[in-house]
Amino acid sequence: MQQTDLMICMNDAWKSSDTLAALKQANSLDLMIRSLLIAQVPHQTNHGMGDFARQIDLLNHIDPASKLRQVLDEGLSVSAEDYLFLALPFWLRTEECIGDVFTPEFLSELQNVFGAPILKDFLRTIVFKRETVSKEMAAVTDDEWFQPNLMYRYPFVTYNRQRFFWGTPGMRRHFEYAFSDIVVRSDDARARDSFERWFEEYVGRSLRRAADIVLGEQEVRKRFSVIGQCCDFAVITPEAIILLEVKNKALVHTLPATGQAGTYRSKLRATVLKAAMQLDNVEKHVHGQLDGNPLPVHKVTITYGDLFLGSGKFLFDDKDEDDLPHILSIDHLDRLVEAVRLGQCSFDDFFGEFRRRRGIAAERLFSPSQLLDIEPFKLARHPRHLAEMFGRFIYRLTERFGVGPEAAASFQLEI
Repeated sequence: MQQTDLMICMNDAWKSSDTLAALKQANSLDLMIRSLLIAQVPHQTNHGMGDFARQIDLLNHIDPASKLRQVLDEGLSVSAEDYLFLALPFWLRTEECIGDVFTPEFLSELQNVFGAPILKDFLRTIVFKRETVSKEMAAVTDDEWFQPNLMYRYPFVTYNRQRFFWGTPGMRRHFEYAFSDIVVRSDDARARDSFERWFEEYVGRSLRRAADIVLGEQEVRKRFSVIGQCCDFAVITPEAIILLEVKNKALVHTLPATGQAGTYRSKLRATVLKAAMQLDNVEKHVHGQLDGNPLPVHKVTITYGDLFLGSGKFLFDDKDEDDLPHILSIDHLDRLVEAVRLGQCSFDDFFGEFRRRRGIAAERLFSPSQLLDIEPFKLARHPRHLAEMFGRFIYRLTERFGVGPEAAASFQLEI
């Protein structure tokens, strides 16, 4: 296609978007930008290992006999560990090579290692008949055109003896959030509580890789004499105080990709909005304790997955931009912590730079996470703790296949 033809297509698409009701009802510039970007983001961002690796961490830190493990095993139809082992070869494949995992030779090898019943049950979680998909998806709406990975629930669909694949972004999303999706759907309060406890503990462990003073909730209450709502963590550095609240929220197909601000306030009232109130209350007490030695205070909400909310300004009618909490996913936090650990920046450098850019139209960013792709915050390699965790997991997988350490090393090079 010639560049002039491409420009014509892009202009026609832009003009046609004016007729879509989904975009017409957006009442915020941030919401408009979100709607235009969100469907493209999974296809235009680098593929990291963090989301998959954190599921490995979850299995490493929960009791195999716990209610949470039981809920995961039942939801996956196979043991959670076997599920991750079987998912890895699919997760690693590019779109061009995805057919390799369905060759008779490869499936036979998987069957020899895991057994026919386990392999069959696993394949049922990723391959669906067209009739099943049509029934579950029901009517088509405008919102579907803006969803980032609407087909993530059905990575492969069969029809007329053919298998259709919807791309690696959706498939990876399917595998990387398999555990959290099951927990969200579960009616078991014990399983949900266990997952949220692990997630909060994980955030604490992540922060302590780069910060000497990390206070938990009770320590925050004591240190700053907090009365009322409190946040989960406070990181105290010589340059700033970072307050963090952890919320188990990820992007799912039921969270609209388009809509008015009120829709999102309703959907996020119990998570992102509640976190903002907790952070505001702690910030008030922090300022009261630091009258003689004021430090910048950065408020941060950590979510399990990226919600693509940008600055989140549309969620708060009564807040100036400088008073908005930053919204980062746990993957963003892991990358930021690694940059701080390596000495590339400080927490204050990162949040201060995002705030500085807000006042310069040419440098303004949609969300803080975009800074992680800009020097000096950009990492040259995966966070060390994730790479080490992945390495141990792959070594165990290669042991199951009866191959040596060299195979494990080649797997990691592929990642």
